[in-house]
Amino acid sequence: MKIGEVISRARRAAGLKQKELAAAAGVHVQTLKRLEGGSGAGYSTVRALEKALGKAGASWTETEDGYDLHVVLKSKK
Repeated sequence: MKIGEVISRARRAAGLKQKELAAAAGVHVQTLKRLEGGSGAGYSTVRALEKALGKAGASWTETEDGYDLHVVLKSKK
């Protein structure tokens, strides 16, 4: 799995729209759309998205074949 796909899946699993995640991460929504579409992004952008998704319970680890996604959604009580 490529990083854009991991971020897209994590975002959807967390129930976030692209606009919401972009705002939470402090990145432009167009940047997120390009990344999810398969374009690359800088380390700081990916790190900001990772941090924002982590608050929603999503994390991933890098593997030889790409990335392994883990999502544990937090209860919205």
